[in-house]
Amino acid sequence: MLTDKLRPFYEAVNAAIADVGKNASKIADRVIEDAFPETSEAAEREGAGKMLRTGVIARVTSMLTKGGADAAQGDFAEISPQFMPIVDRLHSHSHYVPLPDIQEYIHISHLIHNPEWLDAARKFKRQKGEETLAEADVLDELFSAITEA
Repeated sequence: MLTDKLRPFYEAVNAAIADVGKNASKIADRVIEDAFPETSEAAEREGAGKMLRTGVIARVTSMLTKGGADAAQGDFAEISPQFMPIVDRLHSHSHYVPLPDIQEYIHISHLIHNPEWLDAARKFKRQKGEETLAEADVLDELFSAITEA
């Protein structure tokens, strides 16, 4: 449930999404500028501007990937019990669908009801995993080169 203290933040995020799309950095910059001008000025004065921005980006990213304020009340009731043993093994409740008409994180219950979206999400996740493994291989190579020198 959304508390009264958090409501202005979520409203500011939703307003920013309408203007700048679902880019966490752009949303955070807009929210900080519009909703927290005094906090932002104080943070900059005290050398904590980057920390404030990083924290707001992290919170916005969480909202975008986990369904926002009501993430705990996801759409799990819509998921057939036969799929729950599989769904329970997922680390995230929402996954990115890179289709041109979607391009956002979608709750797993909606992916189940839209196999085309699920297919796009799984392929995207696998591609990101392969990119991560390739980057890890290069880091391994660099580590070996440094420790053998």
